[in-house]
Amino acid sequence: MQRNEKKAATVFDVAEKAGVSRGTVDRVIYGRGRFSEASRQRVMEAIAQLHYTPNANASSLASRKLNLFSVIIPEFKSGDYWDDINKGFLDAARTFSGSNIDLRVHTYNILDVDSFVHACEDVLEEKPDGVILNAIFPEETIAFALSLEQEDTPYAFIDSKIDDLNYTLFYGIDSYKCGKLGAALLTNHLEPKELLLVRVEFDLIHRVDTNRPRRHGFADYMEDYHPACHIHTVFIKPEQPEENIRLLEDFFREHPHVHLMTMTNSRIFLLRDYLRAHPDPKRIVLGFDDLYANMECLREGLIDTLVTRHTATQSYKALQDFATCVIQRKRPTMRNNFVHMDILTPMNVDNYYNY
Repeated sequence: MQRNEKKAATVFDVAEKAGVSRGTVDRVIYGRGRFSEASRQRVMEAIAQLHYTPNANASSLASRKLNLFSVIIPEFKSGDYWDDINKGFLDAARTFSGSNIDLRVHTYNILDVDSFVHACEDVLEEKPDGVILNAIFPEETIAFALSLEQEDTPYAFIDSKIDDLNYTLFYGIDSYKCGKLGAALLTNHLEPKELLLVRVEFDLIHRVDTNRPRRHGFADYMEDYHPACHIHTVFIKPEQPEENIRLLEDFFREHPHVHLMTMTNSRIFLLRDYLRAHPDPKRIVLGFDDLYANMECLREGLIDTLVTRHTATQSYKALQDFATCVIQRKRPTMRNNFVHMDILTPMNVDNYYNY
């Protein structure tokens, strides 16, 4: 560099010239956290006067740093929805080209709010560069998000979000519209008088009813287009397959004219044993999400339609885009990223690939 060549301005130069902290400069540039209008104007004036370029400076730092990202998601078993989400995160961390990522995944019991709080506490102790989580427990999620903001730690949501928070980005499906689409497909060209909605028993616990937006979308569509249709509900327990068969047998013994069935969560495969044992050529069954077990039911002809998205792809893209924003200190191209909805049938399932 020549002696008379000016050194590129840094974020510290901007903070000094604007008379604010470095954290305030970051919040203004990347639109997260709290700052006053006066601070924003001073920062923007300093950036203009110093010809500061956030991306270039951040990129030079990124190449010398291992970046810690913490993820908080529900506990899962092999083949579960959150297993696919976790696989997407792991693949993204391995293949991210912008910098080295140290990814730490924390899980919690979806039925235990204290388990979620403890996971959040563990993450705060790690002091990560960024955090990705879902929003099952609203009050505790808000409290955690405010703690992250106090530490100037950016965060993103996967699968579900809380709109009023200052998150960097969100990746997931529009669950409400997904439910409406499912209802439209299940009742296509029909005027149903009855249908069966099967739910998992822990939905009865209000705080963990994660499937509510999709179910409400389904119900609203039915109210708008088939208001006379009666929606029956049967609650099942995932760990009691024999009892579930008995419950369904009892229901259909009492309601032999019901031929439409759905589950608006991701586990339509829980009906597999009943559907195998009780074939019905008039039955139409619709499920959601591309879990391997669901797709096997589709191939077998036990269910007719899946409304889904590439589950692992949404977490893959969430981490890659979020890491780029954090490491390069830039705004996301889109803050709310609603992944596309796919419709699978036995005719096209073999051409559909999980990430």
